Formats: sequence, structure tokens, C-alpha cells
Amino acid sequence: MKYSNLIKMFSVIATVLVIGNSCTDDFESLNTDPSLLTKEQLDEALLLTKVQKEVFISDNKPTGRIASFAGYWASGGGLIFDATDYGGEFNKGYNNLLNVSEIIRLTNNNPEKINRNAIARVMRVYIFQYLTDLYGDIPYSEAVQPSEEVIAQPKYDTQESIYKDMLNELKEAAGDLDENSTDNFGSADLIYAGDIIKWKKLANSLRLRLALRVRYVDPSLASTEISDVLTSDFIQDNSENAFVTTSDDFESNQNSLYNEIVFNNGAINGYMGKAIIDILNEGEDPRRPIMATPTPRSVALAESQDDPSLLNYRGRPIGLLGENEFAMYQDSVLSKVGVKYREPIVDLYVMDYSEVCFALAESKSILGLGQTDADTWYKRGIRANMELHGVDNADIDEFMLDPIATLQGNAEEQLEQIIRQKSVALFPNIYEAFAEWRRTGYPKILIGSMVGDTDGQIPRRLTYPFAEANFNSSNYEEASDRIGGDGLLTKVWWDANPNVPFEHPGSIFD
Repeated sequence: MKYSNLIKMFSVIATVLVIGNSCTDDFESLNTDPSLLTKEQLDEALLLTKVQKEVFISDNKPTGRIASFAGYWASGGGLIFDATDYGGEFNKGYNNLLNVSEIIRLTNNNPEKINRNAIARVMRVYIFQYLTDLYGDIPYSEAVQPSEEVIAQPKYDTQESIYKDMLNELKEAAGDLDENSTDNFGSADLIYAGDIIKWKKLANSLRLRLALRVRYVDPSLASTEISDVLTSDFIQDNSENAFVTTSDDFESNQNSLYNEIVFNNGAINGYMGKAIIDILNEGEDPRRPIMATPTPRSVALAESQDDPSLLNYRGRPIGLLGENEFAMYQDSVLSKVGVKYREPIVDLYVMDYSEVCFALAESKSILGLGQTDADTWYKRGIRANMELHGVDNADIDEFMLDPIATLQGNAEEQLEQIIRQKSVALFPNIYEAFAEWRRTGYPKILIGSMVGDTDGQIPRRLTYPFAEANFNSSNYEEASDRIGGDGLLTKVWWDANPNVPFEHPGSIFD
């Protein structure tokens, strides 16, 4: 059950305001327990609500640089390949880790609160996963400690050690979740309202995600983890999807893209990326009019001719520079994000059934793991995502007859098919799409003549916040040296596919 008013978050924020606001851009506060309340005064249920709201709702939208790096978005301007201070995601992540770690501490060694503890641990892995995927080596084992054990300058753990610990944490948390225990978060849990069976399936599904991510750098670890988790239950259909629903009760609880549009007086300052629109144009995907708008020029033509078949969808490449390139991609011939994603109330997904299907398709196609054939999982993934978008069954059945909906060719060609459809299904999850693009090289993304600090290449990671070099300098320098330099093109540990990035075969002027 979803709660559209988010448990009236004003009361939640009022209760934990000190915890959330005492942690800002100041590095030292990111590594201390900022609570001015005693443990007896803290309510771990309200803390969970706050964490889920901040992680999944606040500033969660398919726009900006990371969305461009994922092939989802292209802004009307901006030097997206230039270095900048990427402190926002870092600070947001550790702000929320402070609160979720406090939940874990409040419920540790309490058999009656085993489910609350396990759910918080799953949330903790989720936050650390997207942080390490973005930055690589990060503070982990010494970070977010209680006040009596605080380490003001925590070391940076290697991403390899972080991933191995996260995989273990998910396995243990799934094992600890006890459906016979009645003490859970209930309605304070914005994802599953305390449904322990679903939380167990989410933990296993996230473990599958992480295991697959490491397959290029450590095939043995990937195969071992996937083989083990295949004996467990995953998210099995759309009714078990993990998501948070925004609300229109307060601005901070609304869809952040909606808020951005209101702030800009109804304008959307950017366009759908060419990569995702090109995929949707194949076989006239029935999700296309839901996820994107037709170009204004084609709308005018279709209306004048009373012929909907004249509607056209076109995405914008990233990194355009110069009059000639801009002239090819004027507002009148470009698609924007669909109306569905502009509403104040939307469902924002943590993980869904289609992602599980595509992960199992890759596991079978590339690694030979699992009993069900890869094409069956591939088809299930496409169908599940279309059903999630409310596509009519007849339109789904018609699309499934297209060659696009059947895996073909060698293993690499099948992987490209899987990831292209997975990219559509992940929308608007920019973090996962960016990670999957780096891991596999798909979908191929067309880039203009912009050069910037990356010599015209999409970054492989985000650089550490400037504050890190000032307040945690020795550990920052050690980590930077270890990973090969704190640069945008430095690869994180799991980014080990020797063939990526792939060059897009097309031209800006096609």
C-alpha cells in the first residue's frame, strides 16, 4: 500500500530536523553523528521515512549531467564535459547514511527489532551502492560512526572491498528478515509498508544487481554470487516492485521535475536524449508517446493533415557545440520528456521486475547461469515494463512480434539488445542507467564536437567534492593515487570492460 501524503512529512521533519539539517556541506559534519537528541528520544520509524523521502524523492529527476551521461537527457547548453564540484550527490548520500546508520544502531542486538534492523541495512547498502558507483573508492568502514566513536577523517575503502561487504550485507539482511515477527516499520516504510516478504525479495534482487555489475572485473565473484542468489526469491512481478510515490501535500514531497517546471514558469530546459529516443523509435515502441512528446513541428503537421501517423519523435545528442550543430537540433524538431513524468504525483522506482528479468537474461546469455533461457527473460522484461506503463495488451503483443523483441546473434549482440531495452526500462533512474552504460558500453551515445576536460568523452565517474581535499586531505590523496587520479575519466574498480566506450556509428548531421 502506498501513502500519497507521505505520512505528513512536516511532522517527520520536525521530529528529526536536527539530524537532517546539522549535516550540510561541511565535511566534518558528514563524518560525525550530528544528533543532539538522546537515543531514547529518537524514533527509528520516523528516521526511515525521512531517509526514504530524501533518497528517492528529493531532487530525483531525469535531467542534468548524470542524465546526459546516461543517454536520457540533453540540455540546451552547458559544458557538460568540464570539471566541476560534484559534492551534491556525495553530501546527500552521507546525510542519509547518518540517519540510516542511526536506525541500525538503535535496533542492533534487539531480537524484537530484527526486521527494522535488516530493512535499514538494505537501505544502507542501496545508498552506499550508488555512492561508490558514482565516485569509486569512498569512506565506508570508518564513515558515519556514532558520536562516541567518530572518526573525523575516515579512510577511503577500495570499491572492491565495499562491494564484497555489500553483497554479504544483503545476503545476511535477507536471512535476518523474519516474516513471523510483527515489529516492523509499518506505514512509516514508504516502499513496502513493512511487508517483510517483499523486503526479502528486494534484498535478493539488489544482490543480483551488484553481482552482475562486477562480472567484467571479477567473473568468478559474479558467478558465485549469482549462482547462490538464484536459489532465493526475487521480485517476481510488478505487484512486488519497490517504489516510492510522491505527494502533492507539500512542495518538498512533490515530483522534483514538476517543481522544476513550475519554477521555470512551465518551461523544460532540455530535451530527451537521442540514445533513448532512437531505441523507442525502433518498432514504434508503444511506450514512446508515454515517455516522450512528439516534436512540435510534427504535431503541427499531424494536426493540419488530421493524420496521427505524421507524429515524429527525435532526441538530441549530447555535447553539441557550434552554430551548425545547434541548427540541426532546434526546439521545433526535438522531443521532450513525457507528460507522465511532469505530474506532481509520480512513482519513483527503487527496483522493479523488469530490471530483474533483464539481469537474469544477461546472466543466462553471457554466464550460462539459471534454468530459464535468456530470450524468455528478455521478453518478460519488455512485457513487464510495458505493462507498468499501462500499454494495452494488444499493443504489447504486436510489439513482441517485432524482431527487436527476440534475442539474436552472438553473445555480445544479445547483450546490446538486453541493455538497450534495460535502459528504457530503467528510465528515469539516471544512476543505474549511467552505471550500466559504463559497465557495458550500451546504448551507444552520439556526442557532438564539445571537448571540455574529458576530450569529448563521457566521464567514467564523478570527481570527489572539493571539500574532501581540504578537510580529509591525506585520505583523499591516498585514494586519488590508488585509483589513478581523481579525474572524470578514471575508471572505478568494476568498470573493467576492455572494449568500452563504443563509438556511435552515426553522425550529428544525419
